[in-house]
Amino acid sequence: MGKIVVLKEEIYRKIAAGEVVERPFSVVKELVENSLDAGARAIKIDLEHGGKSLVRVVDDGSGFDEDDVEIAFHRHSTSKFREFSDFDTLDTLGFRGEALPSILEVSDIDIETSSGDGGGGIRFNFREGILSGKETIAFPKGSSISVRNLFDNFPVRKKFLKSDRSEMNQITGFLEQIVLVNYKVSFELTHNWKTVFSYDAVRELKERVYQVFGKTFTDDLTDVEFEHFGYKITGLVSKLNTGVSNKKKQFFFVNGRNVREKTLYAAFNTTFQRYLEKSRSPAGIILLDIPPGEVDVNIHPMKLEIKFEDSSRVFQLIKKGIENVMGDNSGFRPEEDIAEVVAPYINEKFENQIPGTSGFSQQALFDPDVSEENDFILIGQYRDSYIIIEKDGDLMVVDQHNADERSNFDRLKKEFTERNTITVSPLFPMIIELTPGESELLDEGKRDVLGNAGFLMEHMGGNSYDIKGYPEILNERFVSDTIREILGIGSDEVNFEDRALAEIACKSSIKINYKLHNDQMRKVVRALFLSTNPYFCPHKRPIIINFSLETIEKTLKRK
Repeated sequence: MGKIVVLKEEIYRKIAAGEVVERPFSVVKELVENSLDAGARAIKIDLEHGGKSLVRVVDDGSGFDEDDVEIAFHRHSTSKFREFSDFDTLDTLGFRGEALPSILEVSDIDIETSSGDGGGGIRFNFREGILSGKETIAFPKGSSISVRNLFDNFPVRKKFLKSDRSEMNQITGFLEQIVLVNYKVSFELTHNWKTVFSYDAVRELKERVYQVFGKTFTDDLTDVEFEHFGYKITGLVSKLNTGVSNKKKQFFFVNGRNVREKTLYAAFNTTFQRYLEKSRSPAGIILLDIPPGEVDVNIHPMKLEIKFEDSSRVFQLIKKGIENVMGDNSGFRPEEDIAEVVAPYINEKFENQIPGTSGFSQQALFDPDVSEENDFILIGQYRDSYIIIEKDGDLMVVDQHNADERSNFDRLKKEFTERNTITVSPLFPMIIELTPGESELLDEGKRDVLGNAGFLMEHMGGNSYDIKGYPEILNERFVSDTIREILGIGSDEVNFEDRALAEIACKSSIKINYKLHNDQMRKVVRALFLSTNPYFCPHKRPIIINFSLETIEKTLKRK
């Protein structure tokens, strides 16, 4: 008897469904995007147990006609196009109904809906993949879709779901983006019957950004609007010499869809390099309008990634738009190799810091003041970033930021372990407005670590916290950014405490591109050689490059 068999239909249908519906986030994404495609102006999302027990999305959109509901649960059904050529003009977020069969395979579904034509509505109940009940009800125009008991009939997939909090983090992260671009729509999110956020519809993008991220963040943004080659960019970007500490506040939307794409990140970050301090990253909510036929949105199962027909044109659009805001009319230089600029971003996780280049240029190297220290000779500073010393006959290049970070981490670790962190109080009241997603991340464990690390936070209600104290080692202007960075670390990560202390140490440390006097350089190097590990910073980045005399002489053909 042969070894190969044809799988039973119920098995391969569940496997196929699992590729579309990976977790509660997948359900929320599909249902919310369907509501938006249906023209909803008010959307309410109710979740229980991170969406594992219930995902309910209620909208005031166009609703379903009675005849369409059952068809919508057939595979390959859609209201968005009829012919393959229709892909060229498709401008919706999804194909309404296309994901419903997959969701039905792995859950129970109740639908209440009305198209508004006759004033009444209808309720459909689906259990174990089939229609089990249907009745006429009173229901306003719109839809309410309840997805219950996700993966109860697919245990192998259910066991891989994470904690309620982890599943919620994915959902709130997505919703924080979708509410930005759809600012004319009101949104409400509840979890276990508690309101997570509630945003009224507003007239302008800046008003929605204020609702989500608060006044401080919004005040550092300026409007961008530019058209180029028939493409259009609008939105908000960092003002000159502002920025944030990381790249997590960069949101890109193409024809209303939030996406990840290397060209967008490369164009945005490289263009901003000359407008911000080296230690800061640009923030932005970028809305791009591009002819649908010139964008492929179907290269990723969740439609999170896209492909442009002309990446060069998109790159130029973002670059020129930002330069226009900054009053820079230098424009795009034809000799620029866009592929070369984009290359470093190809394998980058876009929410993380993007590493810079590490090459040296042939310019004046050293401060001429050479002086001897106890166990090393200070030669000088290179490019305001690297301390050059001679130690034990070797030439050493010391990264001043990584070196200072190592020393600061050791100090913080000792204080943390001894529960003796030195704190200071802000000179003026300091209020931090967390986003709903960030508030979800502030669990008891993180509260304890933040408190032991020196952050004294008093809850003022909602998502607002009064910072009564912060670590003495930390500059006041980095307090909010540091708290947000720590909240972004997974609670279940190994050595969470060390990761948190490393963030404080990083924000507290001397930056690169910062001129140091000789005494400051000596202090940095002396502290480094007294640290627990002078060769690697807490983030595992190298601190020292060592050149022995033998290596130098061989390289220069002296031996």
